[in-house]
Amino acid sequence: MAVIEDKGALQAKAGAGISISNVSVVYGAGGAEPVTALKSINLDIQDGAFVSLIGPSGCGKSTLLKVVSDLMRPTAGQVAIGGASPAQLRKAGRLGLVFQQANLMPWLNIRRNIGLLKSLVAGHGGTVSAAAPSVDALLDVVGLTGFGEKFPHQLSGGMQQRAALARALALDPAVLLMDEPFAALDEITRDRMAFELMRVWQQYRKTVLFVTHSLSEAVLLSDRVVLMSPRPGRIHRVIDIDLPRPRTPETRLTEGFSKLVLELNRELYEVMH
Repeated sequence: MAVIEDKGALQAKAGAGISISNVSVVYGAGGAEPVTALKSINLDIQDGAFVSLIGPSGCGKSTLLKVVSDLMRPTAGQVAIGGASPAQLRKAGRLGLVFQQANLMPWLNIRRNIGLLKSLVAGHGGTVSAAAPSVDALLDVVGLTGFGEKFPHQLSGGMQQRAALARALALDPAVLLMDEPFAALDEITRDRMAFELMRVWQQYRKTVLFVTHSLSEAVLLSDRVVLMSPRPGRIHRVIDIDLPRPRTPETRLTEGFSKLVLELNRELYEVMH
């Protein structure tokens, strides 16, 4: 299927705000025992902002990300990204997705993995944004210069996730949607990847919606942290992270950082009890 940019998708260029209005998701609606995963979610994310979703397991964080990415339709409510629908952006190749696993094609080298989406679009007569970075530029941005001819099995887990991030940026997406992208990594690599992500975000300034279970990771990365309640998932509180940028390893040693992590811990405890 060709990837064709329609007027709505064209409006949602690099860096686009996300508007989530009265979104609810019910699994098995109409069945004997329907399960309400999300209920009346309202959230506005500004253009270029980095926002993290946290909350107890099963609260609907990943479900909400799926709705924003058009991998799932809400039972009620709607989502708009820069004035376009998620479906318009998905069809135009303007949604950048990064998951827990890198999901690279093992038979393709890293260069071809990163350029895969561009190749698919061009091969089906679609249009790639003129602002889309080159594969060489992306290799450089994510710190993989010199590894383009390697295959996924020849790279560490962290390097594979860097390649997955580069692939997500290849079509100049309007937003980046990230579902626990560092969860499978060891603590040292995860820490390094958090700073790599901040560096890349600082360069491209995409709007990011980021799912994590790590409170300290959420504080370090985000402009705002959205705390969700247990199922049915609702927004319990939105906390502004007023730490100065750029953030460094020393940021985590500051009193402000510690207070924010403690505040999130207390809020999470309250919402779970």
